[in-house]
Amino acid sequence: MRLFWVVCLICGLAGSSVPALAAVATLVADTKSGLILASRNADMPQPPASLAKVMTLYLAFYALDRGVIKMDDALPVSETAARQPKSKLYLKAGQTISVREAIMAMIIKSANDASVVLAEALAPSHAQFADLMTKTAHELGLKNTTFKNANGLHDPAQMSTARDLAVLTMALIEHYPQYYGLFAADSFTFRGREYQSHNAVAQYYKGAEGLKTGFVSAVGYNIISTARRDGSRLVGIVIGQKSPERRDAQVVRLLDTGFKKMGQQRQASHLRPFDSPVKRKAVISVPNVSAFEPDMRGSADKAKRLALTLETRRPVMVASADIGDDNTEQGDTNEAWSVKIGNAFKTKSAALSKARQAARIITDRADKMARAVPHAKSFQAQIAGFHTKEEASDACRRLRARKWSCMPLASAAD
Repeated sequence: MRLFWVVCLICGLAGSSVPALAAVATLVADTKSGLILASRNADMPQPPASLAKVMTLYLAFYALDRGVIKMDDALPVSETAARQPKSKLYLKAGQTISVREAIMAMIIKSANDASVVLAEALAPSHAQFADLMTKTAHELGLKNTTFKNANGLHDPAQMSTARDLAVLTMALIEHYPQYYGLFAADSFTFRGREYQSHNAVAQYYKGAEGLKTGFVSAVGYNIISTARRDGSRLVGIVIGQKSPERRDAQVVRLLDTGFKKMGQQRQASHLRPFDSPVKRKAVISVPNVSAFEPDMRGSADKAKRLALTLETRRPVMVASADIGDDNTEQGDTNEAWSVKIGNAFKTKSAALSKARQAARIITDRADKMARAVPHAKSFQAQIAGFHTKEEASDACRRLRARKWSCMPLASAAD
């Protein structure tokens, strides 16, 4: 039995062209207070790629919470869903997939076909679901976000920002904590096949809780990462990096910087207490939204209609001069170059030990400059903190003279 979320909502949104790939956008914030700890180009609109799926999941969680759908419901696969390009499960028209399977396929596999299956189960069409995504985004305070599809495939008018995606992540955590834990999964099984997550940060970063990666050629590699340490939960955003490795390394450094600043804030009694990000309730009335369940003959005349009102608490991003500002990443994230030592290491401790050994040859700041950076299912040994390519190249020359394997890297903060 199929459940629909009928949305009589067509937004006349003007298209916009894809921006030039001029800069990487980043942000790290405390999810409890909404305090921005470091950012760069946080309000620059860029294609969100598969990070758009976070909004699709937000609306799916809303529907689950209100009983519009259930985890075990079997959803039919349409020809539109089956035609979606990879990454996907290669579903075929006429098959079914459960709500739970579709959700996990989006989180683990970033499955484009599963995204459309969910969208078509919650709205009369994929396009109308995208309109609902945009309306919900604006009601949540995502002022610079427009969605055109449920999976993030490139559309010139589909845009978001690092700040908006951070607010969306905070809203999802705040409003649907019962489903937020799904993002921590590292695999799921569908029809006898196990799919592994390719989100290295979620698997290997200390305290990581999820969330989503994305790629589209129009912008590059994107990521939303959440992590929790010492009672603080942070969200880190990177949009527009040149490779998954640089994207992952940058969000790790953002999170490291954020946790360091949170620790400093806890120790500094003269800093004001954090404000709550939930300033007020914003009631989101979605006009003419109803869910209906046709009878066995499929007659819409006998449909059961359920009016839905989405009541949310709007997270507010707060900038503080005491902690950071909204214009530049601070601390270690300003360093422009690093060097990679050797090849991949199986454990973080092995990579960090090797990085420290190498760093001691060239600097008295070995402990501060040595890093173990997540890479696929392993770790890289890196020495960070070089401000120019020449400095990094010179370090490699000195290390190679000692028979160390070394390669300069433009760091994740360039």
